[in-house]
Amino acid sequence: MMDMKNIIATCVIFLFCGSFIHSQKNISVDVKNYDNDTLILGYYYGDKTLVKDTILAKSKGKFQYQVKDSLPEGVYLILFKPDNKFIQYIASKQDKNVQVTADVKDLENVVIKGSTDNELFYEYLEYLKDKRPKADELRSKISKAKEENKPFEEWQKELDDMDKAVEAYQENIITKHPNSVTALLLKSNKEVTIPPFDGSEEEIQVKKYYFYKSHYFDFIDFKHSAVLRTPFLHQKVTNYINKMTPQVPDSINLAIDVVLKKMEHNEDMYRFFLADFVNKYAQMKMVGQDAIYVYLVDQYYSKGKAPWVSEETLQKMVENANDLRPLLIGKKIPDFISYREDGQPVSLYSVKSPYTVVIFWAPDCGHCKKIMPSVVDFYAKNKDKGVKLLAVCTKGGDKAKTCWPAIQEKGMQDFINTGDEYQRYSKYFKIKSTPKIFILDENKEILLKDLPAEELDRVYNEIVKAEEAEKNKK
Repeated sequence: MMDMKNIIATCVIFLFCGSFIHSQKNISVDVKNYDNDTLILGYYYGDKTLVKDTILAKSKGKFQYQVKDSLPEGVYLILFKPDNKFIQYIASKQDKNVQVTADVKDLENVVIKGSTDNELFYEYLEYLKDKRPKADELRSKISKAKEENKPFEEWQKELDDMDKAVEAYQENIITKHPNSVTALLLKSNKEVTIPPFDGSEEEIQVKKYYFYKSHYFDFIDFKHSAVLRTPFLHQKVTNYINKMTPQVPDSINLAIDVVLKKMEHNEDMYRFFLADFVNKYAQMKMVGQDAIYVYLVDQYYSKGKAPWVSEETLQKMVENANDLRPLLIGKKIPDFISYREDGQPVSLYSVKSPYTVVIFWAPDCGHCKKIMPSVVDFYAKNKDKGVKLLAVCTKGGDKAKTCWPAIQEKGMQDFINTGDEYQRYSKYFKIKSTPKIFILDENKEILLKDLPAEELDRVYNEIVKAEEAEKNKK
């Protein structure tokens, strides 16, 4: 059950200044103290607020919107220019003609007629408003009593009874009006009740976590068209992915699969969230999470599960995933040969060391110049511990000769310095920007990449310490 504070907060999200309206055929809006001749009709869509249409005044302060097609159910907005104050409303199939009377100087008192769905919600909201002062008072008393180490059980029971009453009120709406959008909104924001578990304290916490996560979406009707057009769904999904799931690619991939599986019978919702996920992880800068983008391309786009994407776009996505794939954390980096200044070839795999740091850099790269002192300092501190550092200058053609004097300038003489005027390593993987830093184990598996140079020393030594501890366990 949602507590009173959360219920009120949810209502504020749904009901900015307290107004929900909808019309299947006409939306009539009578606005006082409003001189502009235009209203904007918008709606929630995932984490976005989109414009549906504009409504022009018939006369000063009087607007009428003729619905050409059925408004998809969900939470809509009417925005007042120029400061974009707005009122929100529920679009419901049952409504035919809605009349709205509002005053831009007092948007808390909006009168709506012709919407059974919104009447339900207004009654519910008024019920909460009546409860809120008493609930706030009880919370304050309980908090103060705890600080002073005094009894508070009587107040806690009273607050619990209020919460139960609110829950009963919600359930009454859900039961008596199961097809209303208001019931959908209330049900969607119910909290999972976690049963008692046996075991040690740690075991109980683990069991609670897995139960809560497995039932996290129990009250969301993913097939209902209105859910995508609400302000809460995207946040709920984001919370599931970012907070309920360990932030490692394999776990995130599984969580995304769970979400998309639930959405596969709602085409609009499935399409929005699949695109949202792939765009998010295509731009993600967190170390290692490019693997999620590759997974989405491989498991969804390449398998025809995003038929709306053009062949050209799909091809670009596949090419991008293929470029990323060889350099994902956990992969064994492909062997390649680059060359010292005297032309001597150096194979990556010929560099024998428990750990190898590889850095791709360029003489005219401003960021390379900025971070190189940290890399030099790292190697000076750790070279006697067995780490090797292979530096590959990425300049090709006639510019390849600029690599060698830059090595002296940047103090990189102790590195294994190489370059390749023909950039033959590009046959195996793409280096699209510099600097690019990898930490490899003795088998040349990528342990970490793309970390800030100033963190190289700390992170490297943490890796060494962790792997030594793991070996000692065995």
